[in-house]
Amino acid sequence: MTDQPRQAPRISPKVREAIEARVCKGLSIAAAAEEAGLSRTGFAKALQRPAVADLLSQTQARFVAEVNSKRALHRARALDVALDLLNSDKTDDRVKVKLIEILLQDGKAPAVAVHVDASTNIGGGGYEFVRPGARIVDIEGGQ
Repeated sequence: MTDQPRQAPRISPKVREAIEARVCKGLSIAAAAEEAGLSRTGFAKALQRPAVADLLSQTQARFVAEVNSKRALHRARALDVALDLLNSDKTDDRVKVKLIEILLQDGKAPAVAVHVDASTNIGGGGYEFVRPGARIVDIEGGQ
């Protein structure tokens, strides 16, 4: 017996293409398999192999890293544009104030408080939805 290193299991180009389509294009297993020229069951079986599962994980990690890199690049460009607008004499003061508010939020969504009165108002006086074209009839008096 010799201690030779094991060869990495071979993954077909079609399976690699299907993995790329699944991860980068967000396709379903069936759609990714079809795009790569594989059957759905064949691709599903391939995904169960450890080597293919590892490739899928690596591809997902690479894709997420690329997206984060693009996000950082576009964020830097957006900040440069915002700075140019803030320093420009042609930019309206209201636009400058809005830009400052956005930049101070640092990508966080503003907190929104919504109050909905769910109490029943049997005696009237509340809001009632009337469908377009419907008539409203008020009955007054009577017992």
